[in-house]
Amino acid sequence: MRTKLIELKTVAGWTYKQIHQEYPSIPIGTIKTTVNRANQRIKNETSPRSGRPRKLDEDDKSKLLNTIDTNPRVTYNDLLATVDNKVKRTSIWRLLHEEGRRKWLVLDRPGLTPGHAAARLEWAQTYEHFTPEEWARVFWSDECSIERGIGERREYIFTPRSKQILARDIRPSLIKGNQVKQMFWGAFSGSTRRTGLIPLYGNPTSARGGVDSTVIRDLYARVLPTLIEHRDGIFQQDNASTHTAYIVRDLLSSMSFECMRWLAKSPDLNPIKNLWALLKDKIYKMFPELKDMPNNNATHTYLVDAAQQAWQALDLDIMQRLSETMPHRVQAIIEADRWYTKY
Repeated sequence: MRTKLIELKTVAGWTYKQIHQEYPSIPIGTIKTTVNRANQRIKNETSPRSGRPRKLDEDDKSKLLNTIDTNPRVTYNDLLATVDNKVKRTSIWRLLHEEGRRKWLVLDRPGLTPGHAAARLEWAQTYEHFTPEEWARVFWSDECSIERGIGERREYIFTPRSKQILARDIRPSLIKGNQVKQMFWGAFSGSTRRTGLIPLYGNPTSARGGVDSTVIRDLYARVLPTLIEHRDGIFQQDNASTHTAYIVRDLLSSMSFECMRWLAKSPDLNPIKNLWALLKDKIYKMFPELKDMPNNNATHTYLVDAAQQAWQALDLDIMQRLSETMPHRVQAIIEADRWYTKY
């Protein structure tokens, strides 16, 4: 390209403006500089880098890249030792940055054993051929704890960090310590049906006074008959011990609908997990004052009401789209050979 630009100017006699019209992606200033510096180059090749030579040569760079490829969790201190501490950490960071290499946070996922992975593959193969219409029959359910001040989505801003400090345009840190909170249960289907967001209270007669299988059985007896009116509905529930107790299983078996066999350590397969994150963010968009309220009974009552209103304000189209992700989630398990997926 340099040769073309120089020939158009010196041989063909074009003006800089004519060359720029021929190659509009190249700024006219760049064209002028390229032509004016032609005599300083040998065969139009880039001149050697000015200043002292780099301390890290190509062999050092190869060692660093090979070390990273072999052990992605390698530390910068180990990388310094790889090149005999010729440079400082910032020099290695800069070199890797030029190569498009950077460190990422390691993803958090439930620890899967080979047994869990095998069960995931079997489950995926069972539902591999489900159509979106068939997935819309599934009612996804789960519990979620909503705590005051927790769950608001992070914000992004065009103001650089240093200027954010000067302008005091910041977001207060997340609230620490025990805050007012409440456990809820909810369910939805891709056929755009949902339950209300139901607060779960502990069983005062149980040993720990928490939510136990009796609470879950009474909840299901009250909610499921009206939720799953059609015989072809499929109910999905968590496989925690409070859901798999005999009194819960006996109740579900007496009802005239199918229960989906669920898997351990597979939150990536339940789209309601995504809905909880959207719900928490919705709460603070609708009720921002909740973050600054004191920890007392009045705030607890306000939290429950705010969560239920935010749940009802969630667009039903979101639930339909979440249901429609199920074929992709199933395929992701098969492609990952049973193991972790991006969901």
